[in-house]
Amino acid sequence: MMDLLLFGLTQSSLVVENRAQIASSTLDAQVSLLGEQATVYVKGAIHCLAASYPLLFRALCTNRSARQQWDTLLAVKSRILAFVDDASLPLGIRLSAIKFMQRAILVQTRAVNDPRLQNKADPNLSMCPSDHPFISAQALENEGQELLKKVVMLLYTSSNMDILSALINTLAALFKMRPALAGVIIQAVLTWTPQVAMGGQSPMSVRSVEKNPQGAPYTRQIADAIQAQTARMETAAQEARRKRALEAEANEAAKRTKLEAPPVATPPSAPTPVEPPTSTFANFDFSTLPLPLVVDILIANLVVLSDERLANAVAARRAFLSRSAPPAVPVVPVVQPDVPPIVAPTPQLPVSASQLESQSQTEAQARQPEPEPPIKEEPLDPLKMDIDDDDLEYEPDKLNVAAQAQVEAEEAEQDQIAPLDPSAFSLPAPKDLSDTARNGLVKSSVSRIWNAGEEVLGREIKAAGSETVGLPPEEMWMLLVVRMISRGAGAGRLKDESDDRALVHNLAFREDGMRQMLLDYLLADFSGRIKLAIVWMNEEWYNDRTQAKQDPSRERQYDIWLGRLATCLKARMEPKDKTFAKFLMELPSVPSHVLSLCRELAETPQQMGIGFAALREFIQLRPPVRPEATRILLDLTAHPEKVTRNAAINTVRRWVPEAEPMNTEITTFAKKLLKQLQEGQRPFGENEFPRYLPPKLELPAKKAEVIQHVELMFALSVRVPAFLDEIFAAYVHMESTVQEAMQDLLAPLVRSLGPTNAKLLSLIKTFEPGAESLILRIIKILTENGRPNANLVALVKELIAERDLDARFLMPIIGEMDKPDIVKNLPRIVSMLNGKPEPKALVKSAFQAIVAAPPESFTKGSSNQPRMKQSEQLTPVDLMVLLHEDKEIGIKPAMEAIGICFQIVDVFRSDVLAAVMQQLLDSATLPTLFLRTVIQAVTTYKNLVGFVSTTLLSRLITKKIWTNPPLWEGFIRCAKVIAPASFGALLQLPREQLKELISKQPALKEDLREYVVRRAGPKARLLEVFSDQPDQPPSAAPPDSAPPATQE
Repeated sequence: MMDLLLFGLTQSSLVVENRAQIASSTLDAQVSLLGEQATVYVKGAIHCLAASYPLLFRALCTNRSARQQWDTLLAVKSRILAFVDDASLPLGIRLSAIKFMQRAILVQTRAVNDPRLQNKADPNLSMCPSDHPFISAQALENEGQELLKKVVMLLYTSSNMDILSALINTLAALFKMRPALAGVIIQAVLTWTPQVAMGGQSPMSVRSVEKNPQGAPYTRQIADAIQAQTARMETAAQEARRKRALEAEANEAAKRTKLEAPPVATPPSAPTPVEPPTSTFANFDFSTLPLPLVVDILIANLVVLSDERLANAVAARRAFLSRSAPPAVPVVPVVQPDVPPIVAPTPQLPVSASQLESQSQTEAQARQPEPEPPIKEEPLDPLKMDIDDDDLEYEPDKLNVAAQAQVEAEEAEQDQIAPLDPSAFSLPAPKDLSDTARNGLVKSSVSRIWNAGEEVLGREIKAAGSETVGLPPEEMWMLLVVRMISRGAGAGRLKDESDDRALVHNLAFREDGMRQMLLDYLLADFSGRIKLAIVWMNEEWYNDRTQAKQDPSRERQYDIWLGRLATCLKARMEPKDKTFAKFLMELPSVPSHVLSLCRELAETPQQMGIGFAALREFIQLRPPVRPEATRILLDLTAHPEKVTRNAAINTVRRWVPEAEPMNTEITTFAKKLLKQLQEGQRPFGENEFPRYLPPKLELPAKKAEVIQHVELMFALSVRVPAFLDEIFAAYVHMESTVQEAMQDLLAPLVRSLGPTNAKLLSLIKTFEPGAESLILRIIKILTENGRPNANLVALVKELIAERDLDARFLMPIIGEMDKPDIVKNLPRIVSMLNGKPEPKALVKSAFQAIVAAPPESFTKGSSNQPRMKQSEQLTPVDLMVLLHEDKEIGIKPAMEAIGICFQIVDVFRSDVLAAVMQQLLDSATLPTLFLRTVIQAVTTYKNLVGFVSTTLLSRLITKKIWTNPPLWEGFIRCAKVIAPASFGALLQLPREQLKELISKQPALKEDLREYVVRRAGPKARLLEVFSDQPDQPPSAAPPDSAPPATQE
């Protein structure tokens, strides 16, 4: 599609307006391709934009309302021009960016001033009106000049041959199309001395500048520069040839062995029989020699052989073959019993000198008289002879003597050997082999081809500068083998139905034995033979398509053998193997079972990296399989195993929010997962329900199942905080157990965002009703480590004031509140108490946060010691007094809060409680719980009994405590608790109140009477009080001494 778009933008036969319309309608798509990770897409996008820029500039010069499109062009132009200097990018992208820069310079410079000579198909600044609302001609012209300077600078600084070639082509185009720039360009090029070989620039392309009208004034300078450059190149070439000659001579001297004196050659007209030298190749196996060496030996023999001798040998051979038997007496060849029959000569490959020598020896032996008894003489095969390394000497003259002797021997025997007529000779029918023999023959042939290919591949690569045409020999052999295997089974019979003969037996190919042999060969070293595997799969795929046209029901071999190969590789792959993903990317088609295999790899802990890498590459580079691969990867983001799930999430979140269309699919899937947790929601269809999710969420919800639904959205929220809106909106529609699980699972996300995240603070401020528990959990997470953020504290205070939230929202920030705020919110905190342990623990932690521990010298020492600032924290005395006197606090919550204070023994010590009682006693109105607190204090701390009995009770009597019935009851019980220490204070009571006290606490009567009797001073009045009271029965149980139960 990208190539089709580029064709439409650059096709000169199309009307310019139509091409401009194509560029305008596809501009956004072209820009989006720049964000692709594949190099081929980025290069194609730059090429399309290079063609679109002049077209759109021309159109926008007349269209004054498309400001947004021009801004897009400017942005993408800056982005592409930055590619030129980015050395980290692939070379192809940088070269494409240079091409775009050339188009930009052409557009942003002025053509000829004469309107008659202007080319309407060449957009330039002359077309832009000076009063254009958004295109600044002056700014574009300045930028064009800077880009030209950049081209020249790169020409002088770059050492890359490809980049230099692109720059030369750019300057050549500018020279031809912009005459005003000709002087600058010619001066820059003439003073430039290239440091690398410019193989891509032919002399014709360089001299074409000379023929251009703009180059006429600079013809002499151009000629001088070319001459100087030619001299430099010739000098460099001579130096290179000299070095190569020296290296070749040194190598030849090292390899050359000591040669014997060459024998004197005999004139061809009168050949003198020369005794052939004793063969030193008797035991040498020529099959072990590499093929290039054998070829070199043959060529060397032909070089030293004189033309006259070669011509005589050829003429003699032709004369021998042209002779025929006398017509009257046909000659029948006599076949010796032990000698094979003579057959017509067949075309032969060039024979080496060693073979000629062996043949001459064989024929010489054949001419000798037959010994008795006759012994069968077998010709020696030089390829099966052994030879020692010391005997292998290259002596072309001796070998030529042997060749000449061979020719003479053949001429001498021409009368003894019956000649045959080649025209009347036909080859015998081939021997029919069994299936087993045929299979063995084919397998051995293929094995030799493989071994030879590996041997060639193991050699050194050819030196740079040597040129090859087509595929290397080893790859051609491999391709031949693959095509024999993939296509041989479908061929081999005549199309003529009347002829039942088979051209070739294909039983070995029709079976799967050959494919299995190829599979085993690949598995032995897959990383080293991956190229062969790719060729095989491509050939199988092509053959399947070809055969399907003739037989649609034919089984697809591509799918079968790709599945077998992938399955075998799965069992052999290492955890960090990258060849499998590379192999999959080169496949012509990706079946579903291969994607399923990638899923299995991703689910295997040891191989999950391979599976995820393959799925990622499929999604990025293979659009046809992108939907299915994306579905598999998204399913894995909800996998029950944490390791697999996290790996899938890390893979997909790289495409959010910029990479389309993956971004849209991923975010849609994450929203559906979150919606699945809401009551009554079924966002997934029947065929798209995630593979690893439970069909129905069982209640009460399990945290392991909830995290499968939400972890993907949590991960995306880190990259795109706007997704927090989805989480907060869905939370209020979830069941309570699901909400509890969400609160725990949200902790890592909230910690990663932090208390300064603007989006998170905004959501806390504007949360919907029903999300209070979630907000409270977030506030606790943000304040659990260290001091809370000042903005967060202010936000929570604002929320409490505006929404009348629960006091639990105060707990996380209570330590950062000042004293007035604490006093103001204390009733809200205490009102949480309801007798249950959880609220009690919260209130206790709040008291510990807002109350400062008193110093050791709380009641001792000088009053000039430094005291705590009132704006920081409450003192224990302040808190205790507030709990007693604040009328907004109920009696029962106050009683429970006071009990909590008594539990904090390190703060509310006996001296602190004494100060509390003294401050309450000094108040104008005693609080209702005052004497209950006094009883708790003397019960907890026995050292307070003296203070209560001597000071506090006496002060209460002077305040006429009996006038307040609840306090009077507490007074009586307190006197009973600290008796007999309270007897002294009780005797200060008026007579009626003393009688009432004794009547309510009869157990005190006897002890108090004895105290009065022992007391010095007047006793009559006091004893009268006891005489009026009846004695307590012995069996009467003493009344309860517990603190009085007060009413609210």
